[in-house]
Amino acid sequence: MKLSLLPEQLPRNRPALGLAVGAGVFALAVLLRWNLGGLGEGLGPIALLPAILLAGLFGGVWVGSIVASVCVAVGWVWFFPPYGTLILSTRHVVTMAMLVATAALELYVVAVLNRAIDNLSAARERSNTLFRELQHRVANNLQFVAALLRLRRKTLERDSLGAQALEAAQDRLDMLARVHRRLNSPIAADQPAGPYLEALCADLIKASDTPHIRLEVSAEPIVLDLEALMSVSLIVAELVTNSLKHAFSNGGEGCISIDFRLSGQQHLLSVADNGVGLPKTVASGKTGSLGQGILQSLVRQLRGTITIEGSGGTTARIRFPA
Repeated sequence: MKLSLLPEQLPRNRPALGLAVGAGVFALAVLLRWNLGGLGEGLGPIALLPAILLAGLFGGVWVGSIVASVCVAVGWVWFFPPYGTLILSTRHVVTMAMLVATAALELYVVAVLNRAIDNLSAARERSNTLFRELQHRVANNLQFVAALLRLRRKTLERDSLGAQALEAAQDRLDMLARVHRRLNSPIAADQPAGPYLEALCADLIKASDTPHIRLEVSAEPIVLDLEALMSVSLIVAELVTNSLKHAFSNGGEGCISIDFRLSGQQHLLSVADNGVGLPKTVASGKTGSLGQGILQSLVRQLRGTITIEGSGGTTARIRFPA
C-alpha cells in the first residue's frame, strides 16, 4: 500500500494542537530537568527548545511565541540556582541569551517554512487547474474529430472501404476520449487498476448497447503509474471493443472476463470472451490490421509481449515487467 503526505497536508496552523503538543513537550522537559537534579545542570533550558519548535510547527508562529515566552520565563526562574528567583550569574545570562536567540531562529524558520508551503500549495492548485482544463479540452477535441469522421462517413457508401476505415478511426477516437476522461479522474492514479478497468469496461459495454454481455473482472490490488495505466487501459479497451464488435455479432448472450495479477516480476493481464473466436490469421497476428498494429504498439510501450488464441472464444494474454 502506497502512502504519501504532501507538505500542504501537514497538520499546521492549528492553535489547539500546537498548544497541546507544546505543553506536553514542555512538561516532559521540566520533569526531566527536575528529576535529574544536578545532572541536568548542563542541559539547562535548552531542553525546552523542542516544545517551542513543535508548538510553532503545529500551531503557527503566534502559538510558538506564546510557548517560547513561557519557556523563557520558566527557564529563567526554575532552571538556574538560586531557584525561584530572577538572579542569574554571568554564565547563566549567556545561556539564557542563547535560548532566546535559538527560539527566535526556530520561529523564523517556521514562518519561512509555512510561507513556502502556502506558495507551493497555491502553485500546485494553479497547475492542477490548468492541467484539468487542458485534459478536458483534449477529450473534447477527440470527440469533435470523431463527430467529423461520423459526418464524413455518412457521405460514403455504407459498405465501402472508405466508410469502413472512417468507422474504425471514429470508434478508436471515441474509445480514446472515454479512456482519457477516466484517466483524468482525481483518484485514477492512486486506486488499484482492477476497479478502474472494471468501470472502464462497463462503460464500453453500456456504450455499445449490448446489455446481454456480462463482465467479470478478477484483479489483484495492483497500482500502476499513470503512463502504464494509460497503455493498459487502451489495450483492454481495444480488446473489449473488438469482442463486443465481432465475438457476439449474433446478438446472443456472452461473457467478457478480465484477469490481472502479479507473478514474480511480471504483470499478467488476460482479456477473454466466450464468443465465436477469431480467424487463425488474426489470432496469429498476421493480418496487419489497424487493431493489431495498435495492440502491438501499446504492448511495446510496456516492454511486454502479447499472445492471442482464437479457438473456443478469444483470449489475449499480455505480459509486461512489474
